[in-house]
Amino acid sequence: MRGRARRWPAVLMAAIGIALVGPVVALGHAELVSSSPGAGVSVPEAPPRLTMTFSEPIDPITALVEVLAEGGVAIPGLGTLTVDQAGTTAFIPLPSLQLGLYRVRYRITSADDGHVLDGSWSFLVDPTGTLPPPGVAAASSSLSSGPATVFARWVALLAGLTLLGTVIFWIASLRPVLLGLGIAPPGLTVPWLTLVACSALAFIGLAVHLTLAAEPFSRAAASGAGGFPLDFAAPFGATRFAMAMRVALVGSGAAVFLALSRRSVTAVGLAATLFLAGVALAGHPASTGGVIFGLADWLHLAAIATWLGTLPGFLLLARRLRNSEQARATLGAVLRRHSRVALVAAPVVALTGVANSPLLLGSSRALLGSDYGNLLIAKALLFSLAVAIGAANFFLVRTGSLKRSLPLIGGELLIGIVAVLVAAGLATAQPAANRPSVLVRPAIGAAQLFGAAGETTVHVAVNLPTPGIQRYQVSLADALTGAFRTDVEEVTLDFRPPAGTGLAAQRVPLAHSLEPWLWGVSGDFTPAAGSWKLGVMVQRTGEPEVSTVFALSVVTVLPPERVPAPPNGIGVPPPLALLWAILPTGLAGGAVTVALLLTAVGFGLRKGRRVEILRAGLLLLAVASGLAVGARTMVDFANAPSAASAAAVNPIPPDAASSERGRRLYLANCSSCHGAQGQGDGPTAGGMLPGPGNLRDIVPGLSNGTLAFRMEAGEVGTQMPSFAGVLTEDDRWDLVNYLRGAFPTR
Repeated sequence: MRGRARRWPAVLMAAIGIALVGPVVALGHAELVSSSPGAGVSVPEAPPRLTMTFSEPIDPITALVEVLAEGGVAIPGLGTLTVDQAGTTAFIPLPSLQLGLYRVRYRITSADDGHVLDGSWSFLVDPTGTLPPPGVAAASSSLSSGPATVFARWVALLAGLTLLGTVIFWIASLRPVLLGLGIAPPGLTVPWLTLVACSALAFIGLAVHLTLAAEPFSRAAASGAGGFPLDFAAPFGATRFAMAMRVALVGSGAAVFLALSRRSVTAVGLAATLFLAGVALAGHPASTGGVIFGLADWLHLAAIATWLGTLPGFLLLARRLRNSEQARATLGAVLRRHSRVALVAAPVVALTGVANSPLLLGSSRALLGSDYGNLLIAKALLFSLAVAIGAANFFLVRTGSLKRSLPLIGGELLIGIVAVLVAAGLATAQPAANRPSVLVRPAIGAAQLFGAAGETTVHVAVNLPTPGIQRYQVSLADALTGAFRTDVEEVTLDFRPPAGTGLAAQRVPLAHSLEPWLWGVSGDFTPAAGSWKLGVMVQRTGEPEVSTVFALSVVTVLPPERVPAPPNGIGVPPPLALLWAILPTGLAGGAVTVALLLTAVGFGLRKGRRVEILRAGLLLLAVASGLAVGARTMVDFANAPSAASAAAVNPIPPDAASSERGRRLYLANCSSCHGAQGQGDGPTAGGMLPGPGNLRDIVPGLSNGTLAFRMEAGEVGTQMPSFAGVLTEDDRWDLVNYLRGAFPTR
């Protein structure tokens, strides 16, 4: 029971690490950034070709694109797909397309990381301009990031790290100690069986990973691949990813051969180093930052192997050398030597990880707002736990407490295994820096105009009442029965511009739609902002022409805004968010954690069963409060705007009219969470963790630019969404004026 008691902290920390890893949602890497025609739009003429721009270079050889007409029938005659020099934009010539809805389906492979993405988007060809556009956004899904694919990569990476670590342990720690002591305990030879098993697992895991990743297109790729034996990267062609994977396969395969032949431990280590080099060159740092960052990633993996990869060999050695006093002395000497090696390797792990992380995160916001950032947090936490255990081991070894250090070494190994699982998730998850920002159009809705012309009701819909090409649709119905009119011969629109624009009035005939009661036209008939008069003339069969006039307010269109990609991370776990709400803000929250730690240390001077339980409880509370304070600090850091955004000046004067517009916007968009008086007690705020907060405490401490930024981008780690696309830029500044007046600095 005492042995089990010593092991429970390590098991608990490993369980925490597993919980932090959680389900890895790995998205496609080469995501569709833009297309022509655009997703969900209507075009008056059939496009001569499709254009698709992706966030990463794609492999044109394995790319599959098809265009489906209504009913799912594939359009024949598509041209050959080509890409630009950067490899990110694909072009596909189209045959002649008739009026109708078309769906584009594509399957592409990232040339950098071999990730397969399946996606689709739709567009409408409508020469009449009367049909509503599909309005469906582009959709995509990953085909090569399933649990089995991640697991296979984890097995390969874990085996490769253990392979190199075992070699380093034998060469750098065990053999020098034995030579120095001049002893050779019975049965203590090179662990060839372990080296064979690790190298074979590295090769098999990588082969299975590549096979599963290539499964969506393996048949098509294999037909023209040429088929070199054991070339599991063949479906990926000659891409950078495929070449790097071939290096890793050669390295692990050579390690299997060398370990079986028992020729040289050093040669096995060089083969393992080659394996890790291939893995690093196929990783995100190399694909995003080039060879220099790939080298840093390789150093990162080699340092992990030097530190944590040696632990399995040490535990095997401890199992063999546990019966004699001389053996225990040998084990202690080996552990002391390995501790010095780990003191060098651990900082290298940290420094190389820090060097690559900003490149792949892209911004502090992504640390909480993306699954990739969440995995980095989990990996950093696991690394910190492993360092803490390693430090405890270092001092235990120095004091001669070898027996007490062995369970901690087992815990350190468990945490290392979980950390490698996180690393495998990072290798298949999309880097946050590669997630494309979202182009949000201004929040200007369609104009719906209703009136009557004689015995006919008239409904006019203008899709976007701004200068430029717009779509006008007119539906006609009987004023008494409500039945749609089908006896209309002609419908004409009369555009009369605002005074002072110098524009001439114009009459525009409408075309019949597929529906006999619907008429429409597209064109640039309102080129200037202002109050227009829109006349509708209706000519029925055998009846005199009747008309009606509408007031059409045409507003200046604002340019689309680029906002960060929507959050896809797990945010703040509810237990931490609950503590966040309880603990005081600022330095006072950290003071609570320090007080709990000092109290636990004070109880450590006393003995007794109850005292130990109380001390353990205080330590758990200190850890929980520290994590909660850290989570709150991290949320604040992630949501901090750039210096330019924070210093932005409100272009709208804070007069009564602006404040009144802002008040109405607040009641319509903000009060459901923040409450009518800003106290965080809105009808939907009850179950939120963390809660919306009291605006009387929040607003005075924020600049006008920061308030506007939070409305535009939302807040990661909380449930506040982005209001870009819901509120225009002027709306947001009106809202800032209202908040500044309603919640002034005290």
